[in-house]
Amino acid sequence: MVSGAAAAAEPSPAPAVTLDDLRSQIQLMQERLRSLEAQANALAQAQGTPQGSVTAAAVAPAKTAVAVKPADPGAATQIKWEGSPRFTDASGLTFKPRGRLLIDAVDVGVDRDNAPTYKSRQYRARQLFLGAEGMIGPFAYRLEGGAANGSAWSWDDAVIEYKTRDGLLLTVGNQKVGGLENLTSIKTITFMERGPFGDLTDSGFVLAAQVTKLGRNWSLRGALQGDSINKTDVTTGGYDANNTRERSGFMARATWAPVMTPSDTVHLGASVRYRDAGGETGFTYSAAANTAYRPQNAAGGVYLSTGAVGKSDTTWSGEAAWAHRNVSLQGELAQIRVDRVSTALSAANGGDNFNVVTGYVFASWFPTGEVRPYSAAGQFGKIKVLRPIDKGGPGAYELALRYDYADLSKMSANTVVAPTAQPGLATAGTYEGVTAGANWYPYNNVRLMTNVTKAKINNRRVGAVENDADVTVVQARMQIEF
Repeated sequence: MVSGAAAAAEPSPAPAVTLDDLRSQIQLMQERLRSLEAQANALAQAQGTPQGSVTAAAVAPAKTAVAVKPADPGAATQIKWEGSPRFTDASGLTFKPRGRLLIDAVDVGVDRDNAPTYKSRQYRARQLFLGAEGMIGPFAYRLEGGAANGSAWSWDDAVIEYKTRDGLLLTVGNQKVGGLENLTSIKTITFMERGPFGDLTDSGFVLAAQVTKLGRNWSLRGALQGDSINKTDVTTGGYDANNTRERSGFMARATWAPVMTPSDTVHLGASVRYRDAGGETGFTYSAAANTAYRPQNAAGGVYLSTGAVGKSDTTWSGEAAWAHRNVSLQGELAQIRVDRVSTALSAANGGDNFNVVTGYVFASWFPTGEVRPYSAAGQFGKIKVLRPIDKGGPGAYELALRYDYADLSKMSANTVVAPTAQPGLATAGTYEGVTAGANWYPYNNVRLMTNVTKAKINNRRVGAVENDADVTVVQARMQIEF
């Protein structure tokens, strides 16, 4: 028998735990877990960590979690694959390597009535480029260069960009400003080269300060321009040893797309550029038959060239494009008003002012259904392959046909020296050419191209020389870019 004192010292039996009590406890634990998950996701968004990644700081009480920062900032770096990896850290700084390799095979045949036939076959690296792009705070940068056509290393893109709060994009560095096909990357243009239009308008990469404004379906660009960033410092002028002012000028471009849908595009644009040669030798207006392999005679020159005759020039250009699903048309026309150097500066190249006219039009068709993507910046972008070969598809096929025209014949002889002493006269003629192209894109970043060009150059007779030529160019390219 248990005494009363002993009985009082024994613990009372624990109350029985019912099923309802267990359910209440489980529900309370679930609510706490949801609260902790919400805190973790909020912290992940603030730090740039993917949602669902729970860290020690995330599961701490809310007041502590806000104050804690990752000990290793690199732990928050994100990697996104865009042909090559784009790295983004917690502060928003980005870095992406980029590059391209274009390998060409070129066969050129030039038939002349009064001179030997010229033949050439070359295997060459059209471009071997490496570079990078990224963001540092509100500033973006793009840097890319390499060897082109077997030459020494040089830069193409070398720019710093800043976008203002009202949407103006300010760009300083080596860059392009105008032209529909000119602004479309060589990695993306329909044919292997931009043809005589691109050669004669000469709107390539130069040092410039550019302002760009984009709307929903329009764009405006304006820039002050100098010479290429690759040009070395000059200490002696072209005509006057004491005048070494670099060339300078300005360019403006406006575009409008009255129709701009994923399947249909109507593009209209216009641009103007003024250049002054400064203390340099005059501008030369020359072109080859739709190839980057310039030599078309045994001396390494071309049969369409004025020589260095331009002291300054003004170029007016118009552009238009139409695209409906997998079919597109594109064309540009330009008039270049050439202010010639004086005969006092150069008896061989001086003379009266004249106009150069050049243009092209081409059609493109994708039997596999791809669409040329267009942007409000007034340019076409990279093709997206609908069925790449690694997905069991055929890749993308493109067939294209192009017509080129150029007229340099308005350049006349001066009366200071004999016409035979004015070398540009014999090659300042007219050009007409047709190029057929076939492209295959097995993947988005790989392209194989074939172009065949037949061209006719008509030049005036100067003395006993008449440099008429029938030019045939067959060329192929394998391209990979990232």
